[in-house]
Amino acid sequence: MAFRVMVACTATAFVGVSGVAPVARADSAPSSFTNSTTVASGRTPSGVTVTVRKEMIGTARVASAEASSANPAAPDDEYLVPANTKTSAGFVDLYEGFAAEDGEWSDVALLTFTFSRPVRDPRLHVFGTGGASGESRKRRDDYWPAVELVGGVPARPTFSWAAGFPGYRVTSDAITPERVYSARSTTCGVVYTCGTAKVNGTVSTFTVKLKAHDVRHGRGGSMPQLWAAFKLSLAEDVSDAPTSYGVASHAITDSHLGWSVSDDHTGAVSMTPRALPLDTGDDAMEAGEERSVLSGRRCRISVPVTAGSPSKVAGWIDFDRDGRFDADERATTLADEGATDAELTWLLPESLPAGPVWMRLRLVARAESVDSATGWADSGEVEDHQIQFVE
Repeated sequence: MAFRVMVACTATAFVGVSGVAPVARADSAPSSFTNSTTVASGRTPSGVTVTVRKEMIGTARVASAEASSANPAAPDDEYLVPANTKTSAGFVDLYEGFAAEDGEWSDVALLTFTFSRPVRDPRLHVFGTGGASGESRKRRDDYWPAVELVGGVPARPTFSWAAGFPGYRVTSDAITPERVYSARSTTCGVVYTCGTAKVNGTVSTFTVKLKAHDVRHGRGGSMPQLWAAFKLSLAEDVSDAPTSYGVASHAITDSHLGWSVSDDHTGAVSMTPRALPLDTGDDAMEAGEERSVLSGRRCRISVPVTAGSPSKVAGWIDFDRDGRFDADERATTLADEGATDAELTWLLPESLPAGPVWMRLRLVARAESVDSATGWADSGEVEDHQIQFVE
């Protein structure tokens, strides 16, 4: 170095053994939804809120609007991924009165999903969307559904298949039946569509159009009917420091640490924050790269960031090596929209033995507090690294 210091702060890529520790925090609440004939609104476990506005087409109306409550004991569903998606909350509508003609498609409604943060690659879970009216095969109509992706902000996203949808095909802009026919009975894959589609892209909103194809039996039923049932889950990034440091979990949005962010725990939905036992490709620190400058007894680390929105960055260094991230071990700074780095500065303790210590970095939307090193965050990313203090 060009200057003399007693302590240097260098970053190394070191993976420690970690686990999951329960975190008692007020924001560790289960997901929830409310529903009315005009709007449904919900909250994911991470704190991201979603509002679904319903615009009827033609003579269609919402005859029933119900919320599907979170249920941690719900059984796995073979058509959804994660398989335990039904543990989270959602909404179920019954549409009636839309124009219907045997053998033809009818437009039913537009549903616009709006998120409190731009979210990356949300999953749309469709369970039991379709309909039938009438009492017997001699007097019944089946309404095969289609879900068309018709818009989004900031750019129109695309669909991709994630799981399920027997009897249906998922294209970049629609979920449609492979064929429509006169069915003897109705279930998932026959009239009703059940499965998970990923909405590709980072979106603040996306809009789908519900359509129904009428297959008439005999004289037909009395009233056109289409059920629509949806849940949502979000990509999640989690911590991986040893268990004693507690667990942090973030919904992946338009801002993150480093140059990329991983989607962790893709196999299960959780109502509480969770961790991973191994490094997940964190890239805010690189092996052997010195990232700090010392001035007096201050340690400065420049952290690379990708700030799609104004963000707040916080870091904790376990100076006393007690296996916890304490409030007086925290440093914070702000990153403006478009920023590519953020500098964190810590005041070093008077006594700091050489050796490895754990550091946690968290980036969140600027409006959100990062007073704690643990718990949910509705945006950003968390990374855990070991850094080396050297005499």
